[in-house]
Amino acid sequence: MKIPIIYGYPRSGGTLVNRCLGSITGNLILSEVNPLGSVHPITEQAQQWLNLLKEDQLEGFTAQSYGKQIIFLATQAKESHHHLIIRDWTAANFIDNPTNDNILTPSLLLEQNLYLSHYGFTCLPIAIARGAADVYDSITRTFKHLNLSIEAFGENYLTYAQAVCDYPVFKYEEICQDPTTQIRLICETLEINYDPAFINKFHQFENCTGDNILKQSSRGGQLREIKLLPSNTESESYIIASNDENCRRADQLLGYE
Repeated sequence: MKIPIIYGYPRSGGTLVNRCLGSITGNLILSEVNPLGSVHPITEQAQQWLNLLKEDQLEGFTAQSYGKQIIFLATQAKESHHHLIIRDWTAANFIDNPTNDNILTPSLLLEQNLYLSHYGFTCLPIAIARGAADVYDSITRTFKHLNLSIEAFGENYLTYAQAVCDYPVFKYEEICQDPTTQIRLICETLEINYDPAFINKFHQFENCTGDNILKQSSRGGQLREIKLLPSNTESESYIIASNDENCRRADQLLGYE
């Protein structure tokens, strides 16, 4: 069974893509889930957001392994003529202690691919990319509890870029500049439904994690239209990342000159 997977480092535009694709009829997205854990529990997403899990199935579903849970949900989606899409929680694998609970240590591997391939899935992965300086600037402003040094970020971000650079890469900047073309190409690559009407509906789609659930809204989280916001080129974080060699190498791997 084929399974579309969206990879995106935190603050790279994954939520925008999630909302665009999720607003299209027939696409069901598990938002920021990972074999190690999820930003929002899979059971609640499956039951409350995707309508793929009934109350009398809940106990048995919860007892299953991650891989078997995805098999169940993908089968349910297919039977109702929908596409199940996985948006990976990459922070679980590429950021040290993303939940601030001293539990998760990053493996620096795309564990999603490893798990789902083990359970017989044929993965259809894409990566959503953004310039490294913008990513670091946004992370340091949005998730201050991480205390993420440029050294730690640069090393892990480069490892992430090395892991996804051979997949089809879609740049956040290009998505914002030409959303209808880029979202159509994403849907074609993932072999899921496309409807140009998403451009007028994406901002109403709330069944996902990211900008729309932040305690302090980001610049783009509440926009009703898709547009590229200017980089914070004067911020200390942006300047530091712009001069970091690992960030530069990551940008090159992801197609930035």
